[in-house]
Amino acid sequence: MFDDLTDMQLLIKFGLILLLGFLVGIERGWSFKKKKEGERTAGIRTFTLIAISGGLWGLLHKHVGDVLLGVALVGFILIIMVGYYQHARITGKLGLTTEMAAFLTFTVSIAVIKGYIILPVSITILMVLLLSIKPELHKWVKTIEPKELYSGIVFLIISAILLPLLPNRGFGPWEVWNPFELWGMVVLIAGISYAGYFSMKYLGKEKGLLFTSFTGSLVSSLAVTVTLGRYSEKVKSTEILTTGILIATFTALGRVLLLAVLFNYSLLPLIAPSVAAMALTALAAAVWIQMKGETKKSSSKFTLKNPLQLSTAFQFGLLLAAVMFLSELSGKWFGDLGIYGLSILSGMVDIDSITLTLLDMSKENLVHKIAAYGLILAAITNTLVKAGIFTYFIGYKKAKKLLFICLLIALSSLPGLLFLF
Repeated sequence: MFDDLTDMQLLIKFGLILLLGFLVGIERGWSFKKKKEGERTAGIRTFTLIAISGGLWGLLHKHVGDVLLGVALVGFILIIMVGYYQHARITGKLGLTTEMAAFLTFTVSIAVIKGYIILPVSITILMVLLLSIKPELHKWVKTIEPKELYSGIVFLIISAILLPLLPNRGFGPWEVWNPFELWGMVVLIAGISYAGYFSMKYLGKEKGLLFTSFTGSLVSSLAVTVTLGRYSEKVKSTEILTTGILIATFTALGRVLLLAVLFNYSLLPLIAPSVAAMALTALAAAVWIQMKGETKKSSSKFTLKNPLQLSTAFQFGLLLAAVMFLSELSGKWFGDLGIYGLSILSGMVDIDSITLTLLDMSKENLVHKIAAYGLILAAITNTLVKAGIFTYFIGYKKAKKLLFICLLIALSSLPGLLFLF
């Protein structure tokens, strides 16, 4: 037996290899369907044979050694290059897509024989997907503007290069400032801004903004609010932005309830009446504004020139650093009362961290009622701070509707708070 494989194992692996080669061959054959017989570079038969060849060389590797396997790879590459040269000479086209697909098919077939299954299958599926969406990819590339490309490069620099280099530990008094976390928030806001730009570009201004509000708030509803506040400079009517912030608020409050279910279910009956009432009020207000139809009027004149709102992200990062210090100070100096201060200050920047902290503390020595009050206070603060941030960007006159709604959301928690007494 080769490589200690049974006949059945070999048949199964070669069956998978045939399937992978067949899939790539179908896609390539379909892409060349308008060409006459003899003009097609490679199709179902060719790619199936390439896959079988790769599988056989993977099987023989143990017996022929690395050198001969390397010779086989070089020989296969030479065959591809000769075919490429002839095709380019006759047609004048210089694309290497089919040739690279052939090489990749040969390689994944070797990998299957070597015992790798999930990775070769995943690579083949991804390859077929990329090959099949060529027209859409080309259309998309043509729509990219220079400012979008440059912004994307800047985002990669701040996220993929600078962020990993920062220390992930505390500095300063009580080690309260973590450079990695602070810069991570800057990256998050910039990323939401960038994603929002493309969502509005390709989904339409209204749908794209609402989609960004929901998906971005799964990570940070305040970051979404900061981004939408920055967008306010580009619109005459702010109804669409108000709806987006209310959706972000609903999502954030829903996350609080979900975290309670997952990490400390015993606290859920104490916070659910208040937090659920707030979430439903936010959702009802968003639906009401949407049904009025004002969002379409405001989004129709919505234009963005800068995909990456870095200045806003930097400002929020500095604010986060200040609130983190005050939160730690409150918790260290004021005991149980400090829990409420900590909840209020933490709710000004990140509702998830204080939610997880109080859920965990209530499992140990923190009284359930104090933890519940703290969570509700954080939720109220988080909601009101969104209104404050939006007012900062757009002014009191234009933000009055959101201020009133956020106040109404906060007041909706009162029956649940009375239930705790």
